[in-house]
Amino acid sequence: MNAAIPRKSTQSAVLLIGILCTLLVMVAHRFLPERRLTIDSSRPGANFFPVHLSNGTPAEFKWIDQANFHFACQFSQEPAFQGCGFAYMLSAALANQGIDLSRYQTLNLAVRYTGKAQYLRVSIRNFDSRFSKIEDLNSPKFNFVNVPTQDLAQPIAISLREFAVAEWWTTMYNLPREYSRPDLSNATVLNFDLQGDLAGTQHDVQVEKIEFVGDWISTESWYLGILCVWMILGTAYGSSQWLRMRRKHRAQREKIHDLENEKEMYQALATQDALTNVLNRYGIGQFIAALGITRVSASVIVIDLDHFKRINDERGHHVGDRVLRTMGEVLRSCTRNTDAVGRWGGEEFVLVCPGTNLANAADLAEKLRHRIMETNFIPEEPLPITASFGVATSKDDQGFEDAFRQADQALYLAKSRGRNCVVTANDEQMHRVIGGRKGALALISGRFKLHK
Repeated sequence: MNAAIPRKSTQSAVLLIGILCTLLVMVAHRFLPERRLTIDSSRPGANFFPVHLSNGTPAEFKWIDQANFHFACQFSQEPAFQGCGFAYMLSAALANQGIDLSRYQTLNLAVRYTGKAQYLRVSIRNFDSRFSKIEDLNSPKFNFVNVPTQDLAQPIAISLREFAVAEWWTTMYNLPREYSRPDLSNATVLNFDLQGDLAGTQHDVQVEKIEFVGDWISTESWYLGILCVWMILGTAYGSSQWLRMRRKHRAQREKIHDLENEKEMYQALATQDALTNVLNRYGIGQFIAALGITRVSASVIVIDLDHFKRINDERGHHVGDRVLRTMGEVLRSCTRNTDAVGRWGGEEFVLVCPGTNLANAADLAEKLRHRIMETNFIPEEPLPITASFGVATSKDDQGFEDAFRQADQALYLAKSRGRNCVVTANDEQMHRVIGGRKGALALISGRFKLHK
């Protein structure tokens, strides 16, 4: 109980630290270095060139400072559609291999403009092998955004989400709707051109800065990573707790199993006679109590070794102990698993046979008497051993105390008749003698108390 309190305090502290660290990591995302891609004339393999858009007299285009993207355009007075700008090849490799601009979020522009154009159009061509063809210069998807020229007075940041697909392009190629969304995953060409009523005026354009900016790790991915870390930690913690509880449960089961084994051992010790390995008086009492609950009738055989005191006096107690141990082995070997064999005390034994009538119990006693006579208890020093038997059966209207009393009195009669015989009690309390003095009858009287 006391150990659980520090553990809970430690877990609470770790959880609090984890929450604080999570908040710090969430805030730290905005301070991470950004991914940047700068477009200028110094890039390896830089390739850019003017583009004339006109259905009338072309504009007069000239580079003022080509290295710094500074150019000028002069238009005629014709009211035809005209344009002025330049294209920058984003990849020096094949025309169908561009760069992935979808990893960026913002396009930073710094443009100096002098003239009367309404818009500066920024467009990005994206090559998609599903519908784009190298031989068709218009087939790469045309993503664009129109920037009002009045916004160019200062540097601007354009979200790449502002880009849209030109309507003329979707109309020209008549593609399924899912192909009509903006796509910058394989950008090949970046265009800048003026839009609006450009005729009759001079236009001066200098693109000072072209920079794509994005996160190395997007906010969504960052937060998703934090969530995954928490899920992993939560799963690991839950698994560790489950394993700990399982180990604890297994240890408790093993402890319970050990306690049950220990209980059985102590019960065996409490109910078993240490010398003969048969039940002791308490074990016999427990067996009889169980029979009393089930209301099963049983026969009782009380056995007493003849002249056992003489064996102890003449041969010693160690020989007497050997005789008692062998006696226990003989009784166990000649009885059923459902019978109870016990040492009542000293050289006296008790055999309880559930479901056995008086005649069968008497036959069993006679069998045991002969088996004892034939057993060589001390092989190195032959010693004749005999036993006397008293047999009785419990009835529905009497308890085991009466049966024990009758069997004990029958044993007393057997010993008085010369020992080495079996005496049984019939329903009229008359007994016949089997063995040493067959045919002798006697009326049993006296008192017997069963000690539980």
